Amino acid sequence: MRLVSIKQAKPSMKLGRTIFTDDGKVLLGAGVLLTERLILGLIRSGIDSLYIDDPRTNDIIVPDMITPETRNKAVDTIQRTVRQITNSNKVARRISVKDMGMHFQQVFHSILTDLMANEQMLLHLTNLCSQPGAIYHHSVNVAVMATAVGMSLGYNRNQLKELGIGALLHDIGKIDLPEEMTSKKTRWSDEELEYAKQHAMNGFNILRKQHDISLLSAHVALQHHERLDGSGYPQGLKGSQIHEYAQIVGICDVYDNLTTPRPWRKRFLPQDALEYLMGSGGHLFELKLIKAFREHIAIFPLGTSVVLNTGEAGVICKVDPLYSHRPTVRIMRDGRGNELRMSYELDLREELKLFIVGFDDEELFSLPNAANK
Repeated sequence: MRLVSIKQAKPSMKLGRTIFTDDGKVLLGAGVLLTERLILGLIRSGIDSLYIDDPRTNDIIVPDMITPETRNKAVDTIQRTVRQITNSNKVARRISVKDMGMHFQQVFHSILTDLMANEQMLLHLTNLCSQPGAIYHHSVNVAVMATAVGMSLGYNRNQLKELGIGALLHDIGKIDLPEEMTSKKTRWSDEELEYAKQHAMNGFNILRKQHDISLLSAHVALQHHERLDGSGYPQGLKGSQIHEYAQIVGICDVYDNLTTPRPWRKRFLPQDALEYLMGSGGHLFELKLIKAFREHIAIFPLGTSVVLNTGEAGVICKVDPLYSHRPTVRIMRDGRGNELRMSYELDLREELKLFIVGFDDEELFSLPNAANK
């Protein structure tokens, strides 16, 4: 299968992977033949890309980092928790939410089990969900990436649980943001951005009241926007004042935000997002943590449609864990934009003059300031 832009979707194409709604329900199942009506419905739902079955790429198996069942369970648990807290009044929020920790421990156990089954521990993260649910899937993405980093650092099971649950709930404080902000199609104003910064402290205040959630998990929500040089918020902490869990989640949060499209910008190329993170090593995040992150993320996941600097376009068909930034690309369109009758493969580890410059059917863009993501 291969991942294509919604702009490239055409009637009679067969959907290669199920697309889910914001609450984890099936929006469109794998194997469905697309029609004009279905494509328009996907566009209205905020879907910007989808997997299709293609005879030329049938041998490309895109692995699930976590099973659809695990992802749906995680999304549903986060959403139910948000709904429960939102529906309570301010006084009730001072009380522990019944069985909150137990539910998230069960979710994290499923995530950890799935990750431990991944022999290479190289994460090919590409999610297909409708736009309104992006915040829930973002939290799951961050938890998966953060847990992989924790595993690579040798964390024990209890440390992984504290980190993973903190990652799943790192944005819980956003429940108080008004809908006009969360659904806004343009950048937040300076005033709105300052108001949104309260979510870190709000999240901490919610989680520290939960008797079955670790206080360190609560500190992930509090500190995931803190930076080594003191430029972060809400407390302007520096260096060792910031817990390592929060730094890991901060790195994963930035990466997932940058590589996700926004109404006002295209998504960043993964290597540009990684370059931003590497450039922040030593002053925003600890360099050793960024390196641990880099070693376990497939910069270009299998099945991704990309364009080379020669204009040739194709699909990522192989990824060497040691050189994930230099994958093998199966070329399906020449530099003039003509579809090839016979595809061929280019191993970018050997073709050093070739490099990926964009995703197929997306305009190129420069890396803007990452502060207002």
